[in-house]
Amino acid sequence: MQADGVADALRPGRGFGPFTVLAELASGGMGRIYLARSPGGRTVAVKTLLTDSEDDRRRFAREVVLAQRVRGVYTASVVDADATAAVPWMATEYIPAPSLRDLVEGCGTLGASALYWVAAGMAEALVSIHTAGLVHRDVKPSNVLLPIEGPRVIDFGISQSGDVTRTQAALGTVAYAAPEQARGEPTTAASDVFSLGATLFCLAVGRAPYRDGGAGPALEQLVRAARGELDVSGLPPELDALIMPCLALDPADRPTPAGVLAHCGARLGNRPDARGGEDWLDPAWIEAIERHRERRIRAVEEARRRVDPEAVTGAVSAPRPTARLATAGSTAPAGLPYGRTRLWWAAIGGAVLAATLAGVLVVRPWESEGTRAAGVPDEPVRLLEVESESQGKCGTDSGTPAPADPLATASPAWDGRSFTSEKSGGESTCVVVSTAPGMTVNKFKDVTAFNDTSPGRDGWSIRVTFEDADREKFAELTGKIADRSLSADDPGARLAVVMGDKRLLASFVIMDRLTGGSAVIAVDLGANTAEFVAKALGAP
Repeated sequence: MQADGVADALRPGRGFGPFTVLAELASGGMGRIYLARSPGGRTVAVKTLLTDSEDDRRRFAREVVLAQRVRGVYTASVVDADATAAVPWMATEYIPAPSLRDLVEGCGTLGASALYWVAAGMAEALVSIHTAGLVHRDVKPSNVLLPIEGPRVIDFGISQSGDVTRTQAALGTVAYAAPEQARGEPTTAASDVFSLGATLFCLAVGRAPYRDGGAGPALEQLVRAARGELDVSGLPPELDALIMPCLALDPADRPTPAGVLAHCGARLGNRPDARGGEDWLDPAWIEAIERHRERRIRAVEEARRRVDPEAVTGAVSAPRPTARLATAGSTAPAGLPYGRTRLWWAAIGGAVLAATLAGVLVVRPWESEGTRAAGVPDEPVRLLEVESESQGKCGTDSGTPAPADPLATASPAWDGRSFTSEKSGGESTCVVVSTAPGMTVNKFKDVTAFNDTSPGRDGWSIRVTFEDADREKFAELTGKIADRSLSADDPGARLAVVMGDKRLLASFVIMDRLTGGSAVIAVDLGANTAEFVAKALGAP
């Protein structure tokens, strides 16, 4: 990884060429994607490469060249790029829309008429990609965004030019990969058509078309795909003519994208007055798309105001009550100042999450900076949906005395669902978590505390990285909360972080699905607080 140069370039307010970074959108193993704006105020997504490897730089430069070839309504166009910069970057059109995967998971499957409309847009995107001499190689639900105007195929990270000699092709997501792709054979435009059919099958049925829905260990998935072990049960008969030819095991038997587009066009022609998604999509999908768009637009405007020193700022609401980070039965040392009690939790995907902590029982500051390897938390960390929040300590309204330990539940049943959150000034809030299972993290992949000198920051921040399995669960959990949330004031929009049965670390707002593998979860901490929280979460 590059060091200081990369860290500086990633901060909000800094620039990639003419673009000013507003916020982080997503992260992966090789780079991150940032929300940024042009000098003229256009919002773009900037993909960066975070490696010093010459091979990675060459691949990134090739990706830029290939992506710049593609021109089409149903793809995300490249605005500008610099593959030779200290931090290589590529700016593309920003599309504030959910992915097909998010919509299927949050709203269910899609009706036949709407599916034909989505299929037509995807097929037209493939026509544009293949006309440019490319094979996408990773068409799947998460790589197709759906604004109300029509689908956009994104992410050319493993695309390959047809004029490059290659004996084996890069493998995309196995559950949507063509059999020849899974076998390591050269892939062609027909491979993208198979992935198109697999994606459409998912929209219609809710799973990938391979046996067991593409689930299971990666090696088993690869074997099933290589053998072409399809399971197309559950596909509505009226969609057979559209989807089944795309899933032909022999690439020669599959239609071309132009053929798929013509087939869809004949079907859509029965409704000549229909235009965009408002006329074709199911109401639940339309509502989810509009809600996502509104959230993203709000997040963009908030990010603009944070970065622009001349932006007009609004009133800041008072911080929510905080939880004391004490173990059961412990008390704060006499005279220990509470110091900083307010945290702002920020997560991948542009969502800004608010939380507070107080009463940290640590008196030794860190003596040096640096990444600290992750370990096992003091107790398993549970991420739980919030059912309600109310003023006062838990249990007092029912006549049940609150326990001496303010972190312990004070509900009459002592069922581990109620937690009192307190500020040093004495104000209290009762946070009640839902009976929904949430998720449990037994180990983070990495926990890092660092002295954050980003614009607007004052102190230390903490970043956690999820193990791969937990990353998917976290995305599902936050997506579920975001899809049902009406506003940031809705108690159901909050997620609680609990250690063991009695320690509430934080309760914060979720306004978007968080898909990144890592997240900056706390900022503006004192050194003592940062050390305590990082160690509680698993740092050595």
